[in-house]
Amino acid sequence: MKSATIIKSIWDFFFKPQPVDNLGLMRVLFGLLLLFNWYMIWSYLDVFWGVDGLISLKTSMEYGSSIRFSLFDFMPNDPRVPALIALLNLVSAVGVTLGLFTRTSMVLAFMTLLSFQNRNDFILNSGDIVLRNILFFMMFSAAGKAYSLDRWFYNLRFGKSPQPVMERPWALRMIQIQFCVIYIATVLFKIKGTHWVDGTAVYIATRLEEFVRVPFPLLNNLAVIKFMTWSTLVVELAMGTLVWFKDLRYWVLLSGIGLHIGIELVMSIPMFEWVMVVTMLSLVDPWDMISVESKLRNWISRIRYRFGKLEPV
Repeated sequence: MKSATIIKSIWDFFFKPQPVDNLGLMRVLFGLLLLFNWYMIWSYLDVFWGVDGLISLKTSMEYGSSIRFSLFDFMPNDPRVPALIALLNLVSAVGVTLGLFTRTSMVLAFMTLLSFQNRNDFILNSGDIVLRNILFFMMFSAAGKAYSLDRWFYNLRFGKSPQPVMERPWALRMIQIQFCVIYIATVLFKIKGTHWVDGTAVYIATRLEEFVRVPFPLLNNLAVIKFMTWSTLVVELAMGTLVWFKDLRYWVLLSGIGLHIGIELVMSIPMFEWVMVVTMLSLVDPWDMISVESKLRNWISRIRYRFGKLEPV
């Protein structure tokens, strides 16, 4: 293969315009996750981020990263500041969900989310980190050009084009790469130890009482435990590698959804499972999404036409 061909393939991968429909739908669902995250922040605002909370601002600044951004560091240590930043986070999350001033809303959502995380990083879990990282890349994407009020207002002003909106997907590619790196790194980390290799990791994880949501009787069977442990590794490895192959992609994504929904039903790990499921939309071919949307519109139109023709008896 010629070097020019390789360079062109890489360029097309990152910069050849493609529809933004999958990004638009992902943005809507991601906005709902941000709203749920805001609800959790608001519910424990004084406990975790308040002036008299578990971790003081001074402690946060002393033991936190020396290179960090937090609006708390630039504002007075006043009881009203956490509420103000939380309300800004709420406004931005609504903007992201509706696609209103989308890019501005995403930047504000990222800044306020990062502020809360750096104000008290002792309570963060993997879901918080992934939520923040994906939101960072979405700020640079064209996610506001589909399924958004911004697009609706644009169409009112300039007219709706029959062609899908096409944009360079480099930010989307960064989301996809981040998504796959998470799974590959997870597998590499897990196989360093013994419990995932010998098939007992699921048994141990489902005995952590603070995380268990619903007891699952089948997890008392050693054969089932080993199968679920090793199949988890297989699915996670496939999510980081085989998902790039179009013929296998949707089967891999379905297995990933099954994995995360299963974990969500059995264990309580806030946000992480849903963040990963929503991020899977980044791997969906936008042309496939447009095709499904077109078929759905036609199906709805036929139903409306059929019932519109019904005459009262």
